Amino acid sequence: MSGPREACGIFAVFNHPDAVELTYYGLFALQHRGQESAGIACIMDDRIKSYLGMGLVGEVFNEDFFDKFSSHRAIGHTRYSTAGSSNVRNAQPITVDYSGGQISVAHNGNLSNGWELRRELEEAGSIFQTTSDSEVVLHLLARPEIKNSENPIAEALKRMQGAFSFVFLTNDAIYAARDAQGFRPLAIGKLGDSYVLASETCAFDMLSIEYVRDVKPGELIRIDDKGLHSSMWSEPQNHAHCIFEHVYFARPDSRVFGLNVHLARKA
Repeated sequence: MSGPREACGIFAVFNHPDAVELTYYGLFALQHRGQESAGIACIMDDRIKSYLGMGLVGEVFNEDFFDKFSSHRAIGHTRYSTAGSSNVRNAQPITVDYSGGQISVAHNGNLSNGWELRRELEEAGSIFQTTSDSEVVLHLLARPEIKNSENPIAEALKRMQGAFSFVFLTNDAIYAARDAQGFRPLAIGKLGDSYVLASETCAFDMLSIEYVRDVKPGELIRIDDKGLHSSMWSEPQNHAHCIFEHVYFARPDSRVFGLNVHLARKA
Protein backbone atom coordinates (compact mmCIF):
# COMPACT_ATOMS: atom_id res chain seq x y z
CA MET A 1 0.00 0.00 0.00
CA SER A 2 1.45 3.34 -1.01
CA GLY A 3 1.41 6.55 0.97
CA PRO A 4 1.70 7.25 4.70
CA ARG A 5 0.49 4.41 6.93
CA GLU A 6 0.22 5.91 10.39
CA ALA A 7 -3.54 6.39 10.77
CA CYS A 8 -5.92 4.08 12.58
CA GLY A 9 -9.51 4.75 13.56
CA ILE A 10 -10.73 4.46 17.15
CA PHE A 11 -14.27 4.77 18.45
CA ALA A 12 -15.88 4.22 21.86
CA VAL A 13 -19.34 4.43 23.42
CA PHE A 14 -20.28 4.54 27.11
CA ASN A 15 -23.80 4.13 28.49
CA HIS A 16 -25.90 3.40 25.42
CA PRO A 17 -28.10 0.30 24.94
CA ASP A 18 -26.89 -0.03 21.34
CA ALA A 19 -23.20 0.65 22.06
CA VAL A 20 -22.00 -2.23 19.88
CA GLU A 21 -24.11 -1.21 16.90
CA LEU A 22 -23.08 2.44 17.28
CA THR A 23 -19.44 1.38 17.40
CA TYR A 24 -19.89 -0.61 14.21
CA TYR A 25 -21.30 2.41 12.38
CA GLY A 26 -18.63 4.64 13.91
CA LEU A 27 -15.92 2.36 12.54
CA PHE A 28 -17.69 2.33 9.19
CA ALA A 29 -17.39 6.15 9.13
CA LEU A 30 -13.69 5.82 10.03
CA GLN A 31 -12.97 3.09 7.48
CA HIS A 32 -10.68 5.42 5.50
CA ARG A 33 -8.26 5.42 8.44
CA GLY A 34 -7.60 1.68 8.21
CA GLN A 35 -8.68 -1.09 5.87
CA GLU A 36 -6.43 -3.88 7.13
CA SER A 37 -8.38 -5.17 10.13
CA ALA A 38 -11.22 -4.20 12.44
CA GLY A 39 -12.37 -5.13 15.91
CA ILE A 40 -14.84 -4.35 18.67
CA ALA A 41 -14.58 -5.09 22.41
CA CYS A 42 -17.52 -4.71 24.79
CA ILE A 43 -18.69 -5.60 28.29
CA MET A 44 -20.97 -8.65 28.49
CA ASP A 45 -21.81 -10.42 31.78
CA ASP A 46 -19.17 -8.32 33.56
CA ARG A 47 -16.45 -9.54 31.20
CA ILE A 48 -14.75 -8.04 28.16
CA LYS A 49 -15.68 -9.89 25.00
CA SER A 50 -14.03 -9.05 21.68
CA TYR A 51 -14.48 -9.82 18.00
CA LEU A 52 -11.62 -9.21 15.55
CA GLY A 53 -11.00 -9.92 11.89
CA MET A 54 -9.00 -9.04 8.82
CA GLY A 55 -10.58 -6.84 6.17
CA LEU A 56 -13.10 -4.04 5.95
CA VAL A 57 -15.64 -3.28 8.67
CA GLY A 58 -18.51 -4.58 6.54
CA GLU A 59 -16.62 -7.83 5.92
CA VAL A 60 -15.53 -8.50 9.50
CA PHE A 61 -18.87 -7.97 11.26
CA ASN A 62 -21.78 -10.08 10.02
CA GLU A 63 -25.31 -10.80 11.23
CA ASP A 64 -24.00 -13.53 13.52
CA PHE A 65 -21.89 -10.93 15.31
CA PHE A 66 -24.85 -8.67 16.06
CA ASP A 67 -26.87 -11.65 17.31
CA LYS A 68 -24.17 -12.52 19.85
CA PHE A 69 -22.80 -9.11 20.91
CA SER A 70 -24.84 -6.53 22.83
CA SER A 71 -23.62 -4.04 25.43
CA HIS A 72 -23.90 -0.55 26.92
CA ARG A 73 -20.11 -0.05 26.62
CA ALA A 74 -17.83 -0.74 23.68
CA ILE A 75 -14.62 0.34 21.95
CA GLY A 76 -13.58 -0.31 18.37
CA HIS A 77 -10.63 0.00 16.01
CA THR A 78 -9.76 0.01 12.31
CA ARG A 79 -6.10 -0.63 11.58
CA TYR A 80 -3.26 0.29 9.32
CA SER A 81 -0.13 -1.57 10.37
CA THR A 82 2.23 1.09 11.73
CA ALA A 83 4.24 -1.28 13.91
CA GLY A 84 3.87 -5.03 13.70
CA SER A 85 3.02 -7.38 10.87
CA SER A 86 -0.27 -7.59 8.99
CA ASN A 87 -2.21 -10.48 10.53
CA VAL A 88 -5.21 -10.97 12.80
CA ARG A 89 -2.95 -11.44 15.81
CA ASN A 90 -2.18 -7.71 15.63
CA ALA A 91 -5.80 -6.63 15.17
CA GLN A 92 -7.25 -4.40 17.87
CA PRO A 93 -8.68 -3.84 20.42
CA ILE A 94 -6.14 -5.95 22.32
CA THR A 95 -7.61 -7.50 25.47
CA VAL A 96 -5.72 -9.04 28.39
CA ASP A 97 -6.46 -10.59 31.77
CA TYR A 98 -4.03 -9.75 34.56
CA SER A 99 -4.05 -9.50 38.35
CA GLY A 100 -5.60 -6.02 38.12
CA GLY A 101 -8.56 -7.36 36.12
CA GLN A 102 -9.41 -7.23 32.43
CA ILE A 103 -8.54 -4.35 30.13
CA SER A 104 -8.80 -3.72 26.40
CA VAL A 105 -6.96 -1.06 24.39
CA ALA A 106 -7.35 0.57 20.98
CA HIS A 107 -4.50 2.79 19.77
CA ASN A 108 -3.82 5.26 16.99
CA GLY A 109 -0.21 6.33 16.50
CA ASN A 110 3.33 5.14 17.12
CA LEU A 111 5.48 4.76 20.22
CA SER A 112 8.98 5.99 19.42
CA ASN A 113 10.35 4.03 22.39
CA GLY A 114 8.08 1.02 21.86
CA TRP A 115 10.82 -1.51 21.06
CA GLU A 116 12.99 -0.22 23.90
CA LEU A 117 10.11 -0.68 26.36
CA ARG A 118 9.33 -4.09 24.89
CA ARG A 119 12.90 -5.33 25.44
CA GLU A 120 12.84 -3.98 28.99
CA LEU A 121 9.52 -5.70 29.73
CA GLU A 122 10.59 -8.99 28.15
CA GLU A 123 13.76 -9.00 30.24
CA ALA A 124 11.50 -8.56 33.28
CA GLY A 125 9.45 -11.61 32.27
CA SER A 126 6.66 -10.25 30.06
CA ILE A 127 5.50 -12.51 27.22
CA PHE A 128 4.04 -10.61 24.26
CA GLN A 129 1.23 -12.09 22.17
CA THR A 130 1.55 -9.61 19.27
CA THR A 131 4.23 -7.67 17.41
CA SER A 132 2.27 -4.42 17.78
CA ASP A 133 3.70 -1.60 19.89
CA SER A 134 0.17 -1.08 21.27
CA GLU A 135 0.58 -4.11 23.52
CA VAL A 136 3.37 -2.38 25.44
CA VAL A 137 0.95 -0.26 27.47
CA LEU A 138 -0.89 -3.36 28.71
CA HIS A 139 2.33 -4.92 30.00
CA LEU A 140 3.27 -1.65 31.67
CA LEU A 141 -0.07 -1.69 33.49
CA ALA A 142 0.75 -5.14 34.88
CA ARG A 143 4.04 -4.00 36.43
CA PRO A 144 3.66 -3.88 40.25
CA GLU A 145 5.03 -0.35 40.58
CA ILE A 146 2.44 0.88 38.06
CA LYS A 147 -0.47 -1.43 38.90
CA ASN A 148 -0.31 -0.43 42.58
CA SER A 149 -0.06 3.32 41.92
CA GLU A 150 -2.92 5.75 42.46
CA ASN A 151 -3.54 6.17 38.70
CA PRO A 152 -2.03 3.21 36.80
CA ILE A 153 -2.98 4.36 33.29
CA ALA A 154 -1.45 7.79 33.87
CA GLU A 155 1.74 6.21 35.20
CA ALA A 156 1.95 3.89 32.19
CA LEU A 157 1.47 6.81 29.79
CA LYS A 158 4.38 8.65 31.43
CA ARG A 159 6.70 5.84 30.34
CA MET A 160 5.75 6.16 26.67
CA GLN A 161 7.15 8.50 24.04
CA GLY A 162 5.67 9.24 20.64
CA ALA A 163 2.48 10.30 18.94
CA PHE A 164 -0.64 8.53 20.17
CA SER A 165 -4.28 8.49 21.09
CA PHE A 166 -5.63 5.66 23.25
CA VAL A 167 -8.99 4.40 24.41
CA PHE A 168 -9.18 1.76 27.15
CA LEU A 169 -12.13 -0.38 28.23
CA THR A 170 -12.38 -1.82 31.74
CA ASN A 171 -15.26 -3.45 33.56
CA ASP A 172 -16.47 -0.14 35.00
CA ALA A 173 -15.13 2.65 32.77
CA ILE A 174 -13.77 3.86 29.46
CA TYR A 175 -10.54 5.89 29.43
CA ALA A 176 -9.15 8.12 26.69
CA ALA A 177 -5.75 9.81 26.37
CA ARG A 178 -3.67 11.85 23.94
CA ASP A 179 0.06 12.42 23.80
CA ALA A 180 1.40 15.60 25.33
CA GLN A 181 1.88 17.34 21.97
CA GLY A 182 -1.54 16.43 20.61
CA PHE A 183 -0.08 14.83 17.50
CA ARG A 184 -2.98 12.41 16.98
CA PRO A 185 -6.64 13.53 17.14
CA LEU A 186 -9.37 12.30 19.49
CA ALA A 187 -12.77 13.95 19.98
CA ILE A 188 -15.47 13.72 22.66
CA GLY A 189 -19.16 13.65 21.75
CA LYS A 190 -22.53 13.18 23.47
CA LEU A 191 -25.66 11.35 22.41
CA GLY A 192 -28.27 12.04 25.07
CA ASP A 193 -26.75 10.74 28.31
CA SER A 194 -24.14 8.70 26.45
CA TYR A 195 -20.51 9.67 25.86
CA VAL A 196 -18.76 8.88 22.59
CA LEU A 197 -15.11 9.11 21.52
CA ALA A 198 -13.82 9.11 17.95
CA SER A 199 -10.69 9.82 15.93
CA GLU A 200 -12.69 12.16 13.69
CA THR A 201 -15.93 14.11 13.98
CA CYS A 202 -17.27 12.62 10.73
CA ALA A 203 -18.22 9.59 12.83
CA PHE A 204 -20.32 11.88 15.06
CA ASP A 205 -22.10 13.51 12.14
CA MET A 206 -23.15 10.15 10.70
CA LEU A 207 -24.82 9.18 14.00
CA SER A 208 -26.24 12.61 15.02
CA ILE A 209 -23.80 12.79 17.92
CA GLU A 210 -23.08 16.24 19.36
CA TYR A 211 -19.41 17.24 19.26
CA VAL A 212 -18.32 18.47 22.71
CA ARG A 213 -14.57 19.06 22.43
CA ASP A 214 -11.25 17.41 21.67
CA VAL A 215 -9.36 15.45 24.28
CA LYS A 216 -6.61 17.88 25.25
CA PRO A 217 -2.92 17.12 24.67
CA GLY A 218 -1.63 15.37 27.79
CA GLU A 219 -5.15 14.75 29.09
CA LEU A 220 -6.54 11.52 30.53
CA ILE A 221 -10.33 11.14 30.46
CA ARG A 222 -12.26 8.64 32.59
CA ILE A 223 -15.92 8.02 31.76
CA ASP A 224 -17.94 6.02 34.28
CA ASP A 225 -21.43 5.88 35.78
CA LYS A 226 -20.81 9.22 37.53
CA GLY A 227 -19.89 11.05 34.31
CA LEU A 228 -16.74 12.36 32.65
CA HIS A 229 -13.64 13.05 34.75
CA SER A 230 -10.58 14.87 33.44
CA SER A 231 -6.99 14.86 34.68
CA MET A 232 -3.63 15.63 33.12
CA TRP A 233 -1.15 12.79 32.90
CA SER A 234 1.39 15.22 31.41
CA GLU A 235 1.81 18.93 31.15
CA PRO A 236 0.95 19.98 27.57
CA GLN A 237 4.02 20.58 25.42
CA ASN A 238 4.41 22.65 22.28
CA HIS A 239 1.63 21.44 20.02
CA ALA A 240 2.82 19.39 17.05
CA HIS A 241 -0.31 18.35 15.19
CA CYS A 242 0.25 15.85 12.39
CA ILE A 243 -0.01 17.75 9.09
CA PHE A 244 -1.01 14.54 7.30
CA GLU A 245 -4.32 14.53 9.19
CA HIS A 246 -5.44 17.57 7.20
CA VAL A 247 -3.84 16.70 3.86
CA TYR A 248 -4.18 12.91 3.73
CA PHE A 249 -5.68 10.91 6.62
CA ALA A 250 -8.87 12.70 7.63
CA ARG A 251 -12.15 12.79 5.75
CA PRO A 252 -12.95 16.22 4.21
CA ASP A 253 -16.14 16.56 6.29
CA SER A 254 -14.28 16.07 9.59
CA ARG A 255 -13.15 18.73 12.01
CA VAL A 256 -9.63 17.90 13.18
CA PHE A 257 -7.47 19.96 15.54
CA GLY A 258 -10.19 22.63 15.51
CA LEU A 259 -10.17 23.06 11.73
CA ASN A 260 -12.53 21.87 9.02
CA VAL A 261 -10.47 19.48 6.89
CA HIS A 262 -12.01 20.59 3.59
CA LEU A 263 -11.23 24.25 4.30
CA ALA A 264 -7.72 23.39 5.51
CA ARG A 265 -7.01 21.63 2.21
CA LYS A 266 -8.20 24.64 0.23
CA ALA A 267 -6.07 27.07 2.23
